[in-house]
Amino acid sequence: MIDAIRALKSGDFEDLQNLLQTFNIHSRDADNNTLLHHACLLGNVEAVRLLLDSGVHANASNIDGQTPICDAALSGSAEIISLLLRSKVDVNPPSYWGSPLIYATQNESINAMRILINAGASLNSPERSGLCPLHIAIQRRFYAGIYLLLSKGADPNCGVRLTTPLHMAAKLNDIDITYLLLEFGASPLSVDKDNHTPIDYVSSTSPVYRLLKSVQSKWVDSLVIP
Repeated sequence: MIDAIRALKSGDFEDLQNLLQTFNIHSRDADNNTLLHHACLLGNVEAVRLLLDSGVHANASNIDGQTPICDAALSGSAEIISLLLRSKVDVNPPSYWGSPLIYATQNESINAMRILINAGASLNSPERSGLCPLHIAIQRRFYAGIYLLLSKGADPNCGVRLTTPLHMAAKLNDIDITYLLLEFGASPLSVDKDNHTPIDYVSSTSPVYRLLKSVQSKWVDSLVIP
């Protein structure tokens, strides 16, 4: 396995081809990764194509449940993700650390995100700490990713320990994210574990405060029974 990984890292395609003539492509390393896992993580498109053509198990999981498509998302390679999806891999593998969409969002790889979502990636599945893709995109102020997730149907009110995306946007004092979330139906009345609504995290002199105050009033009025 070490020689094969070295060939992957060197980028010597001919060397890898020669090695695969005698190498067991189903071999695993100490963490139960296959050579395909390593090729995906390195973003080596030609190696991935060669391994898939050689009959490697494209949906093999390692000790954490991560499959090659997780590593492809970690590398941010939309091309490798597309190759794997053509091999009918699971777009939502039960990985311990997070989904391919989580990883693509962390990498701010908008093309990879779009391919995964169009293939049926779960928009609201959390990673180990409870963060959904939308939370991660907001943390990074990844505006294109935020819009993509919301426009494709991500829950604007998904909570991690009762903290919603709007709470996060308020804490960042980001008017653009706040406005976008409200446009897609985020509730300004949601409370977190400390019983705070998003507006409680913003200075009263902030444009975000004024926006939330205005929308909050409309939400309250809409809840009043005539």
